[in-house]
Amino acid sequence: MSKLFLIVMQKNINELRTKMHLDLLKAREVENDLIRLSETSKILDQAVLELNQFVEHYDFTDEEEEILFFKIIKPEFMSLRIEEVMRFNLLVNKPIGTIELQLGYYEEELKALQSFYRMNSFHYQYYRNGLNELDRVYFLRSAKRLTIPLADIAEYHQVYSTPLSFLFAKFIAFEHLQYFILEQIGDLKYPELKHTQGSPKPLSEMKWTGDTINVVELAYGIWLTGQVNNGNASLNQIVRWMESHLNVSIGIVQRRFTEIERRKRLSPTKYIDQMRDSIRRKIDDDLGNKSD
Repeated sequence: MSKLFLIVMQKNINELRTKMHLDLLKAREVENDLIRLSETSKILDQAVLELNQFVEHYDFTDEEEEILFFKIIKPEFMSLRIEEVMRFNLLVNKPIGTIELQLGYYEEELKALQSFYRMNSFHYQYYRNGLNELDRVYFLRSAKRLTIPLADIAEYHQVYSTPLSFLFAKFIAFEHLQYFILEQIGDLKYPELKHTQGSPKPLSEMKWTGDTINVVELAYGIWLTGQVNNGNASLNQIVRWMESHLNVSIGIVQRRFTEIERRKRLSPTKYIDQMRDSIRRKIDDDLGNKSD
């Protein structure tokens, strides 16, 4: 029963995630900012709705599976909706003026994000350090009221969410927004590093259409074996590069790695194992053809 449920849950969520990201890639090609926000919001709202419907009709077999869903999976989906709106507001409110004025604007936005973290410092440190001691209090729908109240009002529904699911989604979205703001600051300070209009066109756009958890496996494998920049590239740098070049949203990679760690019935390196087996089959097939 538990194994069957795990397969059903993974299959449904992976299919939903893949469809959502493919739809988002198409919607983000729209040039008008307001129309693009409207289209992406519809896609993300629909994805969260389908995720809620899934939870409504399926029973978790144990607390661990429920915690995994409301600590990792649900916040990932909700964070995209939050991030989309925040990016839109950030860009449309950017002042017209000197580079110094725009730099000041972005720096103030960074300060606002830091203020949010300070207001929720206890829960943010719990999130950031990957702690799990209070998971049964934070990520079970049967959990009682928190002993440490939230500084930020949470979107909380007894059936579809848990006390900290929405707050974790905001943490994910805000961290993504930080990276985005730092990129804008970098472009303003070092415009010579941006691609010029006369630059050659890139190769045909590549899109990751497999499960995003597989990208997490690859990112950790590349990082742990020191394959980039003589081993000096950080995990986050590798992940952001993969997101940018493969048009995939991974989220906070440390949170997604928890999904890998909790694979009790599957290999933690399921995708890398699959790659290894496929390469071996290819070699065996090639050797077989040569011997004929």
